[in-house]
Order: sequence, then structure tokens, then C-alpha cells
Amino acid sequence: MISSIRVLAREEFGIVQLKVIIPHQNETGTRKDEHGVIIPAYFVREGSVTLNGAPLLDIELGPSVSKDPFLQFRFPGKKGDALKVAFLDSRNELFASETVVQ
Repeated sequence: MISSIRVLAREEFGIVQLKVIIPHQNETGTRKDEHGVIIPAYFVREGSVTLNGAPLLDIELGPSVSKDPFLQFRFPGKKGDALKVAFLDSRNELFASETVVQ
């Protein structure tokens, strides 16, 4: 299953600010439901960003990340640069999006 994520990339004075929202429930595996049954762990675990096809960054996340995580990165770049953002969760579901720097 591939789910989309929300991405916004804006350049100002040669620095790109990338904002990412990943729609995900992110369960830690320690919370219980109303019947006292532990809710299984289910969280975003890793991600990557490429800039114009070249790797820009890799990130590892874990169960302590909030529901619908918001991440923000800053790096050198210019308008028109192509960005690809992809994240995998603990069930190997892919969350991905592409954008062009504005």
C-alpha cells in the first residue's frame, strides 16, 4: 500500500525549507484499548529524501514519534529542484510524495 504524504518546499536566499506531514496513527505498543488489551506497535520507522535524484538524507524514527508526524528540514537548494520523500512504517507500508521547490 502506498499512501501520500503532504510536502511543502520553499526556497529563500539559497536555503530550502522542507515541511513534511505523514498521515499515520503511530502506536507505541504500550497503550491499552478500552478492554485492557494492548494495542500493537505500529509506527513510522525510517525515511529518506532525495534532491534531484541524489540522496539528501536518511532518517530513523521510532515508536515515540507523535501521531501524524510533522518534520521540517533546511538545506541548500534552489527553485525548481526536484524532491522525493519516502517513509516506511513498521508494517513496511510506504508513504511517499514528490514535489518541486517553489
